[in-house]
Amino acid sequence: MLVDMDEQGTATRWAAQASDERPFPASVIGLAPSGGAMHREVRKFVQDYDYIVVDCPPAVHSAAPSSALLISDLAIIPVVPSPPDLWAAVAAKTLAQHAQVQNETLRIRVMANMVQRRVSIARQAIEILGDDAEVPLMNAMIGSRSAFRECQAIGCTVHGVAGARESVQEVDMMVDEILSLIEQ
Repeated sequence: MLVDMDEQGTATRWAAQASDERPFPASVIGLAPSGGAMHREVRKFVQDYDYIVVDCPPAVHSAAPSSALLISDLAIIPVVPSPPDLWAAVAAKTLAQHAQVQNETLRIRVMANMVQRRVSIARQAIEILGDDAEVPLMNAMIGSRSAFRECQAIGCTVHGVAGARESVQEVDMMVDEILSLIEQ
């Protein structure tokens, strides 16, 4: 199940783009209005799904991330490897670390997102992210590829986008790493 906590409803709109012949591969529920009470709503579904992914807005001052962290096994902080995102990641890491006081089993990871591998500042930012001993950087990285935007437009994952081999490999690597973290 995918829980859309973003006021913009991006995940919900993404799923709505799917055709009846090729439905979106997950149940999607929009809980943005529930804000800080989201964790109570999601608990109702825990027995019904093997995995529940919560898409939070990129605002650490929103009640949604705090609520999600109360019930999460793993917090992934996506960071575009650029100075402004590195600065913003500090607050997100702090928020997640504070959540560990109540949710002692919460694991926290940072993941480089929208990576432009040939850009030197991106490589430097990834190196900085990798130097953080308290919040490890995931090995998986998601590139800045048009397939990620295209799949949203047609309501599927990158697995349904023609010619998206590299994007599929990145997503599969990310999923494998997440599953290994959850199963530990």
